[in-house]
Amino acid sequence: MSFSEPVGDAGLMLPATTLPGWQSQLDRVVVPPDLDACPPADSPVGPDNARVRYHATMHIVQTPALKKAVAVARRLWLASSPRSEGPLHLAVDGPGETGMTTVLRQIGRIFEGIVRDQLPRGAQRRIPVIHINTPLAPGGKLDMSIPFAEFLGHKHTKDPESGQRSTDMTGPVCHVMKTCGTRLVLVDGIDRLDNSELRTAFDYFGYLAAECNVSFVYCGPGSREIVNEAKRGRRPGPPGGGSGGIPTLAVQPLPYSADDYELFHEVIKSFDQGLRLHQHTPGELLKLAAHLHRRTGGYMKPLSYLICQAAQEAIETGAEAITAELLDSQLVGCFDDDPLLS
Repeated sequence: MSFSEPVGDAGLMLPATTLPGWQSQLDRVVVPPDLDACPPADSPVGPDNARVRYHATMHIVQTPALKKAVAVARRLWLASSPRSEGPLHLAVDGPGETGMTTVLRQIGRIFEGIVRDQLPRGAQRRIPVIHINTPLAPGGKLDMSIPFAEFLGHKHTKDPESGQRSTDMTGPVCHVMKTCGTRLVLVDGIDRLDNSELRTAFDYFGYLAAECNVSFVYCGPGSREIVNEAKRGRRPGPPGGGSGGIPTLAVQPLPYSADDYELFHEVIKSFDQGLRLHQHTPGELLKLAAHLHRRTGGYMKPLSYLICQAAQEAIETGAEAITAELLDSQLVGCFDDDPLLS
C-alpha cells in the first residue's frame, strides 16, 4: 500500500486545494495489503497497522457519475483549444453526501492525466488544473483571488484584526495560469455563496475564463441553478428562454428496490472485493446490501465511511468480518429519524 500525500508543518496531509496536495492525489496509488503476509487476527493492532490504514480509504468505487466524469474530462480536453465562443463550463450537481467532490476531482484527475500524456518528457512544468474551495466572505468582503493564490503557493498577507488583505492576487494568478498552461479550474462548495455574492464571484470567474482561456467546473448542491441565476443576474435571458443553461453532470443517491438493485449490488461487490479481513468470505458483504442501503439511503459518502469504519473495527476487535450488528454499532450512516440516534 502506498500513501504519498505530503505533510505540512503540523504533520497533517495537505489538502487537494494546494498544488502539492493536488499533485500528490494524482500520483497516489492504494495497493491492498497481501492478507497472507499480514499478522494474524490475534496480533496487537497499532495506529500504523497496514490493514487499518488501508481500510481508512480503500479504493475509489466506480459509480455511474464517476464513469461519466471520465468521458466529461476527455470532452473538456478536446474542447479546450481556443474558440471564438470562449471555453465550455460545467456544473456537478446533486444532493449533499452523494460524492460530488469525488466526481469533481475525478474530472480534474483525468483531465490532468491527458495533459501529462500529451507533454514530452522533460517539458516545462505545467499546472493544467487548479482546484479551489469557494471562500467565505466575513463581513461581505469576498476576495476570490485568495483561494487561487493559496493553491499556487503565492504568499499573501492577512491582518487578523481587520480581516483585510494587503494585495489583490489576480495579476500573479493570471501570470501563472497563462505561463503554466492552466486549462481547467475546479470550484467546490459553490453553494456557500450568498445571493449578494453571486455577481462578484461570477464576474471574477468570467474574467479568468476569458483572460486565461480556462474552463470552470462548479460543484455543490444546486450548482446548476446557482450558475444560471448568476448569469441571469447580469443580463436578461434571450427570447423564449434560450438554452437549458450550463451543462450539468448529476450525481444522485444509488437506488435499491426489488426492481432496481443491480447498480447498488455492483457498488457493494466492489467494496466486498476490496476488503482485507481474515474471516471475510468473498460475497458476504453483498448479503448485507439491503441493510447497507437502509443505513445510508444509497448516498456514497456515508456508505463508504460506514464500510471502512466497520472494517477497521473488525480488525481492532479481532472479529475480522463485517456483520449487520457491527454496521449498526457505527454512528456514521444514520439519519435523523434513525432510532439509533434517539
